[in-house]
Amino acid sequence: MLNIYKYLGKSFRCGFCGRIHNIPVRAIEKGNIEKLGEFVSSLLPEVKSIVLLTDNIVWDVIGKRCKEVLEDRFYVIPHILSPSGEKRVTAKEEYMDGIVRALRKADAVITAGTGTITDLGKYAGDISKKPVISIPSAPSMNAYTSGVAAVIKRGVKTTFSVSPALGVFIDESILTESPIELIKAGFADSCAKAFANADWKLSSIITGDDFCELPLRIVSESEKRYIEKGHLLLKRDREIISSLMEGLNLGGISMVIAGSSSPASGGEHLISHFLDMYAHQNKREIFSYHGLQVGTGIYISAVIYEYLNNLSSGEVKKLLLKKSIDYGKKMEQLRSIFPSSAALIEEELKKKVVVDKKIKETLPDRWDEIKKDVFPLVYSPSEVKRFLSSAGCPLSMRDIGVDKKLAFLTLTLSRFIRGRLVILDIADNLGILEEIGWN
Repeated sequence: MLNIYKYLGKSFRCGFCGRIHNIPVRAIEKGNIEKLGEFVSSLLPEVKSIVLLTDNIVWDVIGKRCKEVLEDRFYVIPHILSPSGEKRVTAKEEYMDGIVRALRKADAVITAGTGTITDLGKYAGDISKKPVISIPSAPSMNAYTSGVAAVIKRGVKTTFSVSPALGVFIDESILTESPIELIKAGFADSCAKAFANADWKLSSIITGDDFCELPLRIVSESEKRYIEKGHLLLKRDREIISSLMEGLNLGGISMVIAGSSSPASGGEHLISHFLDMYAHQNKREIFSYHGLQVGTGIYISAVIYEYLNNLSSGEVKKLLLKKSIDYGKKMEQLRSIFPSSAALIEEELKKKVVVDKKIKETLPDRWDEIKKDVFPLVYSPSEVKRFLSSAGCPLSMRDIGVDKKLAFLTLTLSRFIRGRLVILDIADNLGILEEIGWN
């Protein structure tokens, strides 16, 4: 088994791509929360004051205890986020000013929470040039170790490159007792890795983007221990939850190695981001947790990959010639859905026009290579259905309350909110997004 942990806090030359990778995350430790202060001191011996960032829900669950433990060694400034115009705190830029102001009085920030709190804390830490340590309150996503933060800025779900947390402290008893929907969300999010890496590999073939096999290797090793055991997550099996948490953390590290979100986020994530943006724009609650929304996108990606795998290069060439994309009309649709974000989306759409041009120029000639090197990376729709269903995760957008009209808009427009190439771009250029029906 590949031991990536020996490279924590180090730089190394990759045996797959030959480039130098650096992992700033210095420690991932399991233990009782009572050992938190000792862990922080070992990583940040000069730190005297800390902002403890959490939200109103997690504060009552673990936040108060974290504060008590940390106060034995540090001056602790609790910064507890409460929902602003929503039922629960989401990663909106509106919360950032308060966090950054609090950090002016401290040497570091410790995040206690899930994806929202972790991403906001990493983003604020990066802006303030202050170190971050994360404490997961649930095995719900891979942000704890990643070098990116997804924040809704000016109405657009935007992914920023940030300094990752220096350390992650995991109390498995906390994870085991976390809300079951968050555990399911983490499981579904972890299942995206095969598809995200396939999209990344696909992009490297079409656009020439750098690709490294190492990120997929490290997550595949850990995934084997839990991918077929979703039913045990529903029983709060500690061993499987621990394996899931490791898989999520390795997923975060895979993004650090790649220098982008590509190994963990492909077309399936754009579907989730689109739904989040729609909810934000219409001032309604999100449809579901991020990972559960991603799960519906995974199933869509699986169906697309299976459909495309049955096409020959000749058929691909004919379909490309038949399909014409009206970018002006697409932008009109996006502007009507996201009026306050139109300028930012238009910039991404311009990038996508360039991507589509490369697809039309390159795809037929590289099709056999793509079928050989990319398609075997992903799971079949039946496998995805088995994995997600066993853990009680939704399979379709309808299952999370998305109506038929919005599901269609999400399917056909979500690819335009990011400029990078994903499988949705191939499907649209071949004219099959509308042909494959969802609901």
